[in-house]
Amino acid sequence: MGRMEEFRAFVTKYPKVRDDVVNGNRTWQNIYEDFVILGPDNEVWNKYKEQKGIDFLSSDGMKNILGYVKKINPDSISKTLNTIQKVLQISQSFGGRTGIYNANYNSWWD
Repeated sequence: MGRMEEFRAFVTKYPKVRDDVVNGNRTWQNIYEDFVILGPDNEVWNKYKEQKGIDFLSSDGMKNILGYVKKINPDSISKTLNTIQKVLQISQSFGGRTGIYNANYNSWWD
């Protein structure tokens, strides 16, 4: 297996590496150079591992949950719910026509 194939397998194993590239924090060249120098098993890559779920009992899991809860703005939730309610009322006023739109929307995703 060549170096590039190893790197592709590495990126598959650590998919969050892509996020750093997309966000402009790092370049593929920079990540590849670190990969070659540090190797694929260096602990520096642990932050890029895909988490299979949050361990709610761990201190990190609790910090993550509390961080998300702190960011929630109750006013924005009520505004969103009001908006959803209005959209539902409008769509119900069109009666049977919404089925046509839903059919087109679903077929677009298939």
